[in-house]
Amino acid sequence: MEATLSGAAVSAGPDAEVALQPLLETLRGAEAAGITLGLAPGLRAGDGWSSVGELTEDHTTLAAMVEQAAERWSAPPHVAAALWWKQFSYWTTLPVVVGWALGGHVPLMTAESTAVLPLEGEPFMLVGLNEARVASGEPGGLGPVIRDILIEGLHAPVIEALHDLTRTGRRGLWGSVAEALVEPFEMLGMGPDAAEGLLAAIGGPVAGLVEMPSLRRRTCCLWVTLPGSDPCPTCCVNTCE
Repeated sequence: MEATLSGAAVSAGPDAEVALQPLLETLRGAEAAGITLGLAPGLRAGDGWSSVGELTEDHTTLAAMVEQAAERWSAPPHVAAALWWKQFSYWTTLPVVVGWALGGHVPLMTAESTAVLPLEGEPFMLVGLNEARVASGEPGGLGPVIRDILIEGLHAPVIEALHDLTRTGRRGLWGSVAEALVEPFEMLGMGPDAAEGLLAAIGGPVAGLVEMPSLRRRTCCLWVTLPGSDPCPTCCVNTCE
């Protein structure tokens, strides 16, 4: 262990690789079951990938990714940005949630260490890390770390950049983050109490954006606005039964 962050022990190098093994084994199991993941094998980014910091410093690459999404779905810019973000926020959040749930070992997805590679086909992007660092601690105590690193450090600047580029609404984008924080618990076979505990520990801009125990968003990802598209199962436009 080399340092602490908001009271959590932080590891790097070989220690971080060991701490990540439960997470990586779970991801390998998901792939073996036929689930397509937008995550690099072993969470290792490759050469030529764009760091998230680069996306927000110079909007050129981010704008090109949104344009690629617009062409893929024949979507206007603000809808394309929201759909690109739904995927990006999910794949950057999934490793954090799974690591949190499996013993409290959370990969630090910072703007500098997290990188993305756009793809032509599904899953349309890969997310990975240029450097593996892991925060370890009691799950309840890791909420501030996740809020500081993932929510405020990684997600918030990209949301602002997407808003600047396309005027897509911030609240809807945060709704996708809230959904991404909850949905992995279903994959892990864990009940809503764990998901609610994580949301409560994080707080901030994701608070109150999903309804539990049956996951339902209070915002829309805008998929339903595409011609011929049905609302997502968790969408706020669905009528509660």
